[in-house]
Amino acid sequence: MSRTDIAHPPLPQPGSLVPPIYARLLRMLLQHADVDGDRVLAAAGLDWATLVTDDRRLGRDTIVRLAEGAMTAMRRPWLGLDLGGGAPVSAHGALGWAVVTSRDLREAAVTLARYGTTRNDAMAWTCIDTPAGMTMQAAERADLGGGVRAFVIDTVLSAILRMFETAVGQVPPDLRIELPLATPPWREQYQRFGVANLRFDRPAFAFHFTRRDLELPCIGADAKAHASACRECEEALAEVAGARLAQRVAGLLASVGDGAYPRMADVAARCGISSRTLIRRLHEDGTTFQQLLDAARKQRALWMLVHTAEPVEEIAARLGYVDTSNFSRTVRRWFGATPREVRETGARA
Repeated sequence: MSRTDIAHPPLPQPGSLVPPIYARLLRMLLQHADVDGDRVLAAAGLDWATLVTDDRRLGRDTIVRLAEGAMTAMRRPWLGLDLGGGAPVSAHGALGWAVVTSRDLREAAVTLARYGTTRNDAMAWTCIDTPAGMTMQAAERADLGGGVRAFVIDTVLSAILRMFETAVGQVPPDLRIELPLATPPWREQYQRFGVANLRFDRPAFAFHFTRRDLELPCIGADAKAHASACRECEEALAEVAGARLAQRVAGLLASVGDGAYPRMADVAARCGISSRTLIRRLHEDGTTFQQLLDAARKQRALWMLVHTAEPVEEIAARLGYVDTSNFSRTVRRWFGATPREVRETGARA
């Protein structure tokens, strides 16, 4: 059991994940480092001539082959940081312009969370108001494998930081970031982004903003330009979202507090639909509310067993299980091991 893979909810896999601009940027990054970028593209089933003229989004398998080939060729496990950090705001299309023309950092973060899937359908974002400010949390929806998963998270992390820095003129001073990755031996590579509070081995990918940071004004604030960019984002969202209600439900379930998982009727109300419509649309997505709830509990249970010393009884209660023996049976169904065995195996991982 790898501590790197603690945040892999088994959700329906999207067919296409990202626009080809990111593959183009990666090829340019390789070429600038005197690496044969075309050879890396070819290994992923791509070629430059087609890549610069075809706007079809890239699928999971293509991304995995491309990322693995690039990291091997460059010998940089932190290559995602280079890619995302070097991407200009324009690379993110209407989303980038919508973020940097927002009124303030709060609006920028909410905008990014709403339209993030238009640029990367492997993650869906949810903004949650907290007593201290706001949390923007990702729900992963594509199983990319350990190394490529880290590459994608690093790319998204650095791209978001660059967008926020462009928007408000600085990295938010009090920003706290949590990554669902094991602490890498090259942790110092993250220091280039100026985030003082960055934590690894967390249960989910999240940005935590203080109220003071959320009030930071955007340098390029422009209400008309923002509205125009958001309209374009809405069109793009309609294209990529389709019947992606399952991801929104998964995001809601991943963001709830201990023992506070909502009923299906409550989730349906949050989504602005009836329970019957929720059941039907989840069925169209190839899943059910119970399966998504089970996935959210599984993810949280694994993290708590591996990363905390809390008694099994307490973990069961915090996950909403009244009967500890029922929780133990569920853990065995999930992982083929008892809670104690999961904890011991994870501790050695």
